[in-house]
Amino acid sequence: MQLRVLTLNIWGVHYIAKFINRRIEALIEHLKHSDTNYDIVGLQEVWSKRDYIYLRDQLKTIYPHSYYFLSGLVGSGCCIFSKYPIIGTYEHRYSLNGFPHKIQHGDWFCGKLIGLCKILVNGYIVNVYNTHLHANYHHVIPEDIYLGHRICQAYELIQFIESTSGADTTDFTILLGDLNLTNDDLGFKLIEGILQLNDAFYKRINKNVFDPTVGNSGRTCDLLDNPYVKPHPYQGEGERIDYILYRARNDNMKCIEAYPTLHKVPNSSNGLHYSDHLAVYGLFEIDETIPRKQTKPLDNMEIADEKTRNNLRAACIIVEESIQRLQRDRIFFGLGVFILVLILFSFNGNLNSHGYLLTIATVLKDILCLIGISISIWFIVLGKPAERNALSSIRNAMNIRLRVPHFIH
Repeated sequence: MQLRVLTLNIWGVHYIAKFINRRIEALIEHLKHSDTNYDIVGLQEVWSKRDYIYLRDQLKTIYPHSYYFLSGLVGSGCCIFSKYPIIGTYEHRYSLNGFPHKIQHGDWFCGKLIGLCKILVNGYIVNVYNTHLHANYHHVIPEDIYLGHRICQAYELIQFIESTSGADTTDFTILLGDLNLTNDDLGFKLIEGILQLNDAFYKRINKNVFDPTVGNSGRTCDLLDNPYVKPHPYQGEGERIDYILYRARNDNMKCIEAYPTLHKVPNSSNGLHYSDHLAVYGLFEIDETIPRKQTKPLDNMEIADEKTRNNLRAACIIVEESIQRLQRDRIFFGLGVFILVLILFSFNGNLNSHGYLLTIATVLKDILCLIGISISIWFIVLGKPAERNALSSIRNAMNIRLRVPHFIH
């Protein structure tokens, strides 16, 4: 039995992304084409529910089963289309997802999550997970201030998959999506090492099969020849951050082909591209003759190799550094409140004895000070403590896995 899987970040940010409607139409035309025969399609950054409904209605004859993961203010952006029945869904919204005052990045307003669709494929239960982790904005911020958040998201992803893909209820596990992690990043090493997932691109058997319009490097984002990518000093030649990862309960699943695809839209007169990312395609072969293995008891499950344990220890250090940064942030906002209060009650004078413009300037100063004080108090009392609790919770969970009896709060 063969299973064909596709994942694509469609860059569906309305009013910012270019040619959204035309690119969605091109994607629909591709998915409907007789030469394409995907069984499961996972999409990210479908931020508009109207876009999802349009995709669903246009593709329902080919993919009668689909699901959109609703979350947050503007949604999760993640959805799954399947030729096979979806028999169950579950989702977990990440507890950390950026900062509300970083409006230009926007991640905090999105309900980023890991979503699960349990799909029944010819009698096999396939857990398909779709996710989109926090961006690192390395092209804007050389120092990655979101590293701690992305590490925590990666660990929550690990916990969620562990909790929902038990060997007695799941035959195959497939994780797809935009992880915003290269395969050298610590978060990816944790996902791959702890969950024992296989990277389809590296584990593929036919390594010489690839999309000739893309090449065989595996890179999926920040490509130099993509017109939707803004050049930046840290760009390089692109990076691989979109994945299909998999594992099989009985080691009876092999990846035959896997490669990036869907770059330029064919026969487009104006150089239309499907997205600022490339899609990733995977062809899997399932051997139905291999008997089922006996499951391993959960109480004996530990991290087998020292390399993964060291990676987890390194992740603990990063999370701890993020917690210490929070303490500095609270001090900073506290000093901000003190300074703003001084300014609020200074330079006022007698408004009746001054001119019209000075009165307006004084009122405007007071309003801005009150706004700054309110925002700073919110961060001190609510925002930063909530972030600290989320970071500490993940750090404590990591300590449990490392068998370190240490509680952080």
